[in-house]
Amino acid sequence: MKESFCVLAVDFCKDYSQIAYCNETMSEPDSVSTKLGDQLYLIPTAVGYIADEDRWCIGEEAISYKKLDNESVCTDMLDAILTETGITLSEKKYSAHEVVTEYFKGLLNLVEKLYQIKEIDKIVVSVEYPDRILVNLIRNILGDLGFLKDNIKIIGHSESLIYYTIFQKKELWVNDVLVFDFNENQFFVRRLTTHRARTPQPVIVEENDLSKKFKMEYLSDPEKKKEMDKEFLVLIKRLCEKYVVSTVYLTGKGFYENWMEESIRFLCLRRRVFQGYNLFVKGGAYAAISMLGIEKENEYQFVCAGRTVIDILLEVDKEDKDVFVTLSKAGTNWYEAGARAEVILDDVDKIRLKLVSSLSKSEKYLTIDLNNFPQRPNRTTRVEIILAYRNDTQCIVVAKDMGFGEFFKATDSSVKTTINIEEYI
Repeated sequence: MKESFCVLAVDFCKDYSQIAYCNETMSEPDSVSTKLGDQLYLIPTAVGYIADEDRWCIGEEAISYKKLDNESVCTDMLDAILTETGITLSEKKYSAHEVVTEYFKGLLNLVEKLYQIKEIDKIVVSVEYPDRILVNLIRNILGDLGFLKDNIKIIGHSESLIYYTIFQKKELWVNDVLVFDFNENQFFVRRLTTHRARTPQPVIVEENDLSKKFKMEYLSDPEKKKEMDKEFLVLIKRLCEKYVVSTVYLTGKGFYENWMEESIRFLCLRRRVFQGYNLFVKGGAYAAISMLGIEKENEYQFVCAGRTVIDILLEVDKEDKDVFVTLSKAGTNWYEAGARAEVILDDVDKIRLKLVSSLSKSEKYLTIDLNNFPQRPNRTTRVEIILAYRNDTQCIVVAKDMGFGEFFKATDSSVKTTINIEEYI
């Protein structure tokens, strides 16, 4: 690891975003406040264009400007990204790429202005779920802003939770960890558990969306507020009876409203309870630190949304023995789990894959027939095998005829197979 370094993390969410940083002088990441000396960590995920001044603005300034000119401010960037629709500001149409670029420029300018951070070795962006469209757009934007591909990482909140946890004292996660995430648009429950008897240790995060049951709008109604306290008490009792829980984290604006009474009293019995905003952004900062070469991550296998859960191996003949070559390993971020390989067909018209679950250790096999490929003499057909994940639940395998040099030209023959991951775990 470098003797001196600076890493940055951005938690990019629908309503608010946050920033954290860490350098070689710090014992842990610190959140960035938009005003030095204050704890103003939440930056509205909003961007506006002030036509009179020919400049862009973000965060609270954009929200303030929205009151003067509603048509010049965008507060739904994530929706525009995921639906691949443009954004109209002051009657001019922009692509999501253009608008989100201005938002990230504003975040980086904020860090440079207030904290004099100019050189960033690694940057991690955490999002609720690393959708392919979102991942590609953020990676492209950061690339345009000068970051090298190897210095960029995009992770989901569940993965961020794992990074945060493994950098904490073991006593906080000797048993299960519960995280309740309550914001304007969502209420998520995550449970982190560790299988310590295995090497590397699987750290598993299960998540459950309860946004239809717990809503911010209920907090304005005294009766619904009381009812939500009771519902939350039922939920945490059920979870704490079913699992041994060491630590509970309450994160998000929803937990800063005055609605928990019976539930919080029960929650604080015989377990550690923490409340705050910055768990996910600090988890992102720890992920950035790991990118520098700290070995802590290698001790664990991440099992969560955004990571692959099966090994995919290709059967090949080596010195007259059938062996398996790894194409994709479990525990990889799905958008980085692609592979390419070339083989020469030797008395076969198919390829065979072995799929091994990292959870159950079960082994299953998938045969892909190449019957539509041209008939040629033995050992004169090269096949390119391309593996790419569509998301963390689906993997695409394409086998393409590459011909055989000048003797046999490549054709359009190919076979495309979709692997539904859930069938193999």
